[in-house]
Amino acid sequence: MAKKKRSGKTSLLLIIVLIIVSLFGLGESGVIDTDTPTFTNEYLDGEVYVHFIDVGQGSSTLIQQGKNAVLIDSGLSEYGETVSDFITSCGVETLSYVIATHPHNDHIGSITEVMDNFEVGEIIMPELSEINTPTTRVYENFIDYIIERDIPVNAAQFNDVYSVEDINIRILGPVKQNKDLNNMSVVCRITAGDSAFMFLGDAETEELESINKYCSSDISSDVLLMGHHGSSTSVYEPFLDKVNADIAVISCGKNNSYNHPHEEALEYCEESGMDVYRTDLDGTVSFRCTQTLLEKVS
Repeated sequence: MAKKKRSGKTSLLLIIVLIIVSLFGLGESGVIDTDTPTFTNEYLDGEVYVHFIDVGQGSSTLIQQGKNAVLIDSGLSEYGETVSDFITSCGVETLSYVIATHPHNDHIGSITEVMDNFEVGEIIMPELSEINTPTTRVYENFIDYIIERDIPVNAAQFNDVYSVEDINIRILGPVKQNKDLNNMSVVCRITAGDSAFMFLGDAETEELESINKYCSSDISSDVLLMGHHGSSTSVYEPFLDKVNADIAVISCGKNNSYNHPHEEALEYCEESGMDVYRTDLDGTVSFRCTQTLLEKVS
């Protein structure tokens, strides 16, 4: 694979804040220690922050501006307190949108526990059919929770746009029904000013190929959350080349049984010239969108 040309985005409105131990630090097990969460107003300066939270072999991302935020997934069921405490520590009070990319436990396992701790506006999730609706307890509890609390639900539709303050969300997928829930993942591009982030959920080649056919607009992004925890099944180069990210984030657990991230994903990142941050190695990774050049803060 030839190395793709870099975009030369010298005026990115983005400052990286790499948090190796997050706000809490990591315990011996590699799980964020939430015994003594503390509130900080560090993230209440009016800028947009994107936090890729360390939830082990799972995925959870918080996009906040002040006390309002968008939550994408929540990680496994045992990470409910971890995610809730992290969100609280950032000063967030309202989850204006909760995006449940797809109903697998490592993405929505703790989502009801997290939502219980905050005011929730609306939910965005894929519209499932008879061929792919799961019967797992996690999914059924999620649906029951939504019904009991009468939370508005939006079925993710191609090209739908949502916004809260300066955070703009554009839905790219799924574009059609698929038996494989990974390929029903909500794929979205989130922008704040001139900074863009691409989220793939667990979308694999089949879904990314479909999006690539349907989508003719600009999907270039500064930061890419690699699909399916850095799985080889999510390395679809025609789509990823259009994303043309400068930075890749991989959310995965230490020494996980799936061997994520796979070599194919790491090779793509290297050959594409992307800087790579991994939650299994770096802990929670945060970005700040400002009117300055791209700068790494250690």
